[in-house]
Amino acid sequence: MTDAKTSEHEKSMRRVRGFYQISAQREWERLEHPTQGALEFAINKAWIQKFLPESGARILDIGGGPGRYSIWLAAQGYRVTLADLSPDLLAIAREKASEGGVELEDVVEVNAVDLSQFAEDSFDAILCLGPMYHLLEESDREAVAGEVFRVLKPVGHAFVAFLNHLSALRAVVNQDIPFFTPYTFDIVKHWHHDHVMDFPVAGIFSPAWVVHPRDVPPLMERHGFRTVELVSSQSVAGDVQGHLALFAERQPELYRWVIDELVKLANDPTIIGSAWHLLYIGRKP
Repeated sequence: MTDAKTSEHEKSMRRVRGFYQISAQREWERLEHPTQGALEFAINKAWIQKFLPESGARILDIGGGPGRYSIWLAAQGYRVTLADLSPDLLAIAREKASEGGVELEDVVEVNAVDLSQFAEDSFDAILCLGPMYHLLEESDREAVAGEVFRVLKPVGHAFVAFLNHLSALRAVVNQDIPFFTPYTFDIVKHWHHDHVMDFPVAGIFSPAWVVHPRDVPPLMERHGFRTVELVSSQSVAGDVQGHLALFAERQPELYRWVIDELVKLANDPTIIGSAWHLLYIGRKP
């Protein structure tokens, strides 16, 4: 890696760490917030559960941040290693695991592009639900895919999250997003044409890469994965999550049925493009 590229890479990593330093607690809360992450969490858990190995298996949660998924898995008896780039997120994970009486096998600060501290074929399943969209360089994304494949055991499954490029035009008409004004049109064009989200308001998100759904399987398959599923983490309800939360309060007897149906629809190829987040499920032969 050249000095210039190394410098840019380190700058990108500092920005990611800096973002999570100021938003660590918010990241823990996001996956239970009714309009920001609760639906994503419910759908992802349901689809991950379908392909998990038997309880007691070793699972790596790389980029698992404050530990929502790690704690959920450890509570089921899995031996979970939580790894993340942000020490602030890992501190929250340790705290929340302790509060919940849940033991994680290990909690380590690791960059997803380099999993060399883990041996080949180390884990029965791997979650990678954040690193991909923080990596603006193609070489880094390829490195993550290769490393996840390397440390996953044969016949194991990897669960990898992506941000959907097709959401840009839907977001631009959302009047609840404060920085989408005529003066920030270049942000939207950069998002739509160049596949990079770079927000001008500090603390909203770090610069992120977004991908067309059709390009996700080839990226993972280049490194040996066999594609099992591509899932919309919001199913068909990404734009009505606030209404869904009200529905849970007003008609709780029907809410569970609606969630179950949304989970079933989440891999329907006709609605993948409506996702805000994509969940790729791949198997190592």
